[in-house]
Amino acid sequence: MKRIGLIGYGKIGKALVEEIAGNRNAELVFIQDPAFSGKGDISCPVIKNAEESLYEQADLFIECANADVLTENLEMILTHGDLMPFSVTAFSDRDTEKRTAELCAGYHRHVYIPHGAILGLDGIFDGNKVWDEVEIETVKSPASLGRTDTERKILYDGPTRNVCSLFPKNVNVHAAAAIAGIGFDRTRSRLIVDPDTKTNTHRILLKGQGIEISMDISSFAAGAVTGAYTPYSACGSLNRILGKDYGKL
Repeated sequence: MKRIGLIGYGKIGKALVEEIAGNRNAELVFIQDPAFSGKGDISCPVIKNAEESLYEQADLFIECANADVLTENLEMILTHGDLMPFSVTAFSDRDTEKRTAELCAGYHRHVYIPHGAILGLDGIFDGNKVWDEVEIETVKSPASLGRTDTERKILYDGPTRNVCSLFPKNVNVHAAAAIAGIGFDRTRSRLIVDPDTKTNTHRILLKGQGIEISMDISSFAAGAVTGAYTPYSACGSLNRILGKDYGKL
């Protein structure tokens, strides 16, 4: 039985609450969300800020708020349990990356990186010793990026580490691929805004030692940061941590 603390109650958080409610191997201990509206059938405590009395009751924390919230609560989270973060752009900050490694080593914790909006994260990880190049291109609407552009343009083209600090809510795909693959400094990111698109699209290219792999993902966004596929993949990532079997007859 995993006792779960959920940090963030947006699109992903709501999907996870439903998934946890239907899983006998999990119990929701609390939800932390400063913007919680009070809507929904929630049986656990809802808090605006971290409370250690509740944190110490959980052994798995799922963060789906934002990178700042993750960073602010990182030490208390890893003091008490393992972590599955969705705001993985937080780890592009070298101090946060180092602090996470030290906390995991000191408290014997694990950080589980969900694949979020993309497929094949396990394949990127499996080949991280052979990749010479990893490139990721994302195209989003102005609304998804909080902008008002009227024409298509490249907003960023360079190392993934820098784009994570510039657009922390929009390039978690890039951060996850960098962590799984060849790192934030060697991975190349391109972010494009396009007023004619209604989807979040990602193209990932991996090259190395006679291997070339290309992946194209498109998910309807309707102006939101989170695409339509991500809540489903979030539930799948949780179930793999909980040990749910897949693909068995």
